[in-house]
Amino acid sequence: MRNDLIKAFFCYPFDIKSRRLYRTWRISKLKLIMTLVIRNEEEIIEQNIRFHKAMGVDGFIVISHNSTDRTNEILEKLKKEGLILEIIYRTTPAHQRNVWVEEMIKIASKRYKADWIINADADEFYYSKQWNLKKSIYEMRKFNINVFIVDSYFLFPDNRDDFLNCPYFVERFIPYQELELMDEDEKDICSKYTAPCPCRKVIHKTKGFKKIWPGNHGIKMFKRRMIKPADILLYHYGMKNYAGYEAKIKRWQEAIKHTPQNMSGHIRAMIKLYNEGRLREDYEANWGIHARKVLEENGQVVKDPSVINFMKYHNISPVMSKD
Repeated sequence: MRNDLIKAFFCYPFDIKSRRLYRTWRISKLKLIMTLVIRNEEEIIEQNIRFHKAMGVDGFIVISHNSTDRTNEILEKLKKEGLILEIIYRTTPAHQRNVWVEEMIKIASKRYKADWIINADADEFYYSKQWNLKKSIYEMRKFNINVFIVDSYFLFPDNRDDFLNCPYFVERFIPYQELELMDEDEKDICSKYTAPCPCRKVIHKTKGFKKIWPGNHGIKMFKRRMIKPADILLYHYGMKNYAGYEAKIKRWQEAIKHTPQNMSGHIRAMIKLYNEGRLREDYEANWGIHARKVLEENGQVVKDPSVINFMKYHNISPVMSKD
């Protein structure tokens, strides 16, 4: 194998096998680590980690903040399997996500010699069309890029328990001009998904890192060079089902007691609906069958089985483990 690599290095253009072997070796040497800040994510965290491991991520650093369900038990199991590099437990009342993410970036860079980092949440699934994130990253090397901008596709829930088997995603954000041509019912539903895309995340190199923006929506780098790769997408399972929606609002209600300055008007409005007993009504209006049909007819919601197919191929269950 060493001789084949040497041949490939000295560029024998006719020796395709050697060149492919050299490319595979270079990809394997690239170190990709994912950081996660989570709380009470027992229904998705195992699938998230197994998915990204199969997608090429080398290791995971996880901060669990005051988790009270089976999250910590699942994390310890995955650490014993060698998937998770480190678990850091935080018990402070305040949720200091940005501080913690930067702490994990330093650990990944200095302790584990990461070349690239993905800072994710438990409900974010980064997908490479090549079925390998490191391949996608490696192929952009000639452009000397140090930041990838990744577009989000949002799950449109069909209110099932095994929400990872739901194939509906919002994948088109309409221009405002198109919105003006709709009737009032359509406009009210479709206006939530207007251009420009409201949610982009970054994947970044460790070399040159300076500061991450809140929510991983941007980054400060030394000589930042960014590109939006066509073959990396983010499937976001933020709205899993009604039970998950209600649980999220309850977490926000608890968090707002400690960090009110970090809560947007949207979050406050959701908490108000919950306290008034109108949360289910809001869910049906925004994510019910009627809303989905309108968005499908308009081409905003489509059936996309990419994550489902990848998980089936790698035997990753869409339902959390009970062992």
